[in-house]
Amino acid sequence: MKGQIIYRNLFGAKTREAESLDPELFVATALRTDSQNMSNTTHSASITQTRFDRFLAYRLQNEAMAVTVVPALGGKIVSVTTGLRQREWLWRNNRICHRKAVPADCYTRLHDTGGVDECFPSVDACELPSDAGVFAGLTLPDHGELYGRPWTQVRCTEHADGSVSLILKQKCSTLPVTFQRSLTLPPDQGCIKFQYSVRNLCDTAVPFSWCLHPALAITPGMELVLPNNHQLHCSFASEHAPLVTGDTFYWPNTPGGSNLSVIPEVAPENGFAAKLLSVNDLFDCTNPGAKARIGIMDPATGEALYFDLAPEEVPHLALWLNYGGWAGDGGTPYFNLVLEPAIGNADSLRELIDRNTAPILAPGSSRQWSFQICTDNAPLC
Repeated sequence: MKGQIIYRNLFGAKTREAESLDPELFVATALRTDSQNMSNTTHSASITQTRFDRFLAYRLQNEAMAVTVVPALGGKIVSVTTGLRQREWLWRNNRICHRKAVPADCYTRLHDTGGVDECFPSVDACELPSDAGVFAGLTLPDHGELYGRPWTQVRCTEHADGSVSLILKQKCSTLPVTFQRSLTLPPDQGCIKFQYSVRNLCDTAVPFSWCLHPALAITPGMELVLPNNHQLHCSFASEHAPLVTGDTFYWPNTPGGSNLSVIPEVAPENGFAAKLLSVNDLFDCTNPGAKARIGIMDPATGEALYFDLAPEEVPHLALWLNYGGWAGDGGTPYFNLVLEPAIGNADSLRELIDRNTAPILAPGSSRQWSFQICTDNAPLC
């Protein structure tokens, strides 16, 4: 017999109608029944309800890692801490308050609060071209339609092996698809697994793109880890950047010979920003069956945070290097790094369609992908 999933609203009432949960009104609690015949585990992870700012949040935690998620803000991950020191890896922007988003919003001016957002089905706002078929002329919002909007289905589960999962699901409004993300934290390892499923609900093919948008806290001297010789294209470079818009190069050395693998210390007047994207895919720098590892490492402490990607599922990367060179709110430029696993190697879905490289969901089909974020000593899984 499976463990029961009982949904309780904040007033104590119970419901089993998971499909219509409002994440601001309900918290899901996984209950194990005596008949589950669970194995005894020395360690176990937990999932608890908490508050972040004025929003309901869920905290997944074990001895090595803690992750806090706010479903009402588009499933935003607002904290990732690791180790005994509980090191926080996510950058936070104290100049912009957290708020719910509407389609006309500018992400960088109103919602660039830090943390981790989901960008789907396009990063740049765009109008789909005539080649998009029945979706020609459709306008897609800046940074997609998932961030800052409440996810309508939320479920928490404790598993017999001591791991816990938080599953969020949303029916999209721009394209006829559902988007689901599951986060699973094991009982005793510093790694969290991300699992995705996107389903086409209509009888025509649907183009899309996706990227994770984690804004990472960095300091000069930290190392930026990417597979050596992965080919990247610079789609934007500000003044003082060690490369120019249009450059193509193999990581980590720019055409001018600058090594981008170390976070630089820059004077305020020399700050710069640059956007980099995969030219092809991660198969250009990995052996068959191997995972691509990207991340950041702090040589001062030995701590690291890595993303382990299977190229056949998550084939592309994007990087926003912002070393005191830009801020969307017009204030003092930020010092942060956005390291993006991606499906689609352009910020605009329109550009991908124009290039005939847009990922496609066949009628009635679904696509799944997964990866993990782990600390320096967590095993690949």
